[in-house]
Amino acid sequence: MARIPIDDDENVGEGAEPLTDEGMSAQERASEDEGAAAEQEAGGDEVRRLKQERDALFDRLARTTAEFKNAQKRMQADFESRAAYANSQLIKSLLPVIDNFERALSVDPSKADAATILRGMQIVHDQWLAVLRQQQVEEIAPKPGDAFDPSRHEALMQQPAPQYAERREPVVTQLLQKGYALHGRTLRPAQVAVSKIQ
Repeated sequence: MARIPIDDDENVGEGAEPLTDEGMSAQERASEDEGAAAEQEAGGDEVRRLKQERDALFDRLARTTAEFKNAQKRMQADFESRAAYANSQLIKSLLPVIDNFERALSVDPSKADAATILRGMQIVHDQWLAVLRQQQVEEIAPKPGDAFDPSRHEALMQQPAPQYAERREPVVTQLLQKGYALHGRTLRPAQVAVSKIQ
């Protein structure tokens, strides 16, 4: 819309302020400028506050990331240490068995009879098995007539076994070598001979 020219000199009374282009007095205009400046300053304070908050969050993120990486390194070092010394308890428990083997080997055969040496070897053998039991190692030693279990037994051969003819599944007829399990998990299956199924 076009502006209609007005003679401002005629409209200005004595003591009145002249109006500006927008129809405001200079005093109203100054007041509005001060308000805008105050708003801008308030906005500047808000921007400064938000920047400080952002910087604090970035700093916190950097510290947390560094702490996380340090924790990962500590966990990795701890894992490697545990893996390196995982068998230390087992080895400690086997040291007395090794000591007894060395004592048996140091005996002069000319001064000891075979029965004494054999008895000493039996004691060391029993001690060895006791240590394995303490470490949750169990023997797998099926007896003739036990059912064949492929998860715990390894069949090396078949034998005719008429005494087990009525059974429809393979049966252990002979133990060839003991097996061992740790916490129920087979370490080495027992080697066995099994019956032929007719």
